[in-house]
Amino acid sequence: MMDILGSNINFTTVAVASAFFAAIANILARTLLKNLRSQDILGINFLSMGITLLLISPLFYKFKPSLTAIGLIILIAVIDTAANYFFFKTFEKTEASIATPILSLAPGFTFFFGWLVLGDAVNIQTYFLAGLIILSIIIFSVDFKNFHKFRVATLTPALISSVLFGVSAIPSKILLTSLDVINAPTLYMFRAGFIALFALLFFGFSVKGITIGQYRFIFIRGLFVIAQWVLLYFALSKGSAGNISNNDMTYSLTYL
Repeated sequence: MMDILGSNINFTTVAVASAFFAAIANILARTLLKNLRSQDILGINFLSMGITLLLISPLFYKFKPSLTAIGLIILIAVIDTAANYFFFKTFEKTEASIATPILSLAPGFTFFFGWLVLGDAVNIQTYFLAGLIILSIIIFSVDFKNFHKFRVATLTPALISSVLFGVSAIPSKILLTSLDVINAPTLYMFRAGFIALFALLFFGFSVKGITIGQYRFIFIRGLFVIAQWVLLYFALSKGSAGNISNNDMTYSLTYL
């Protein structure tokens, strides 16, 4: 199915579609974190997404296991467990408009690590355009009325999250392209499962502070996150890591 789509889809369009779902997921995350802590929802959030994908996995499953592939999947999950913790922590501490300037730097880190590790170089015009887009996002998304609220509590988790998401795009691209042993939905299913495992082991699992309505909200948000990341991985398997990440971040932050 993914191979058939591959010959007919513009991957920038796929990245933009991913960003649309990301924007909705980010808004829903902020809503959840007004009443819950990051560690309360991190494990259950990814557990629900992993189970959802597992139930429909016969429709898409593709994985050729090897020690290298399994090691890279675990590496992605470790990096993204930390990245998501700090991502949620950012929205727990502040409104999206205040966190956006730092979160928008993720594509820049992806460009850097893509060049450093993969030799994924692009021309100077692309770097200039990417820098211009990121700068524009920062200028137009900052809520200057509340800029006095921008402090270390916002800066630190947002910056860490941006760096980690930039790093995790590299082993993901290696799995999807260089090794070609897995497809986008299967990678996300394993990623979600391992993140859930690591988060539950590290933070534990408590049902006391989460209502039935919030569980339902977590599940619904998870559907948007699945769509976001599967589309992003699909686009990443065909395009430059930096270009795809930049398109995704640009449009998601525009919607925010």
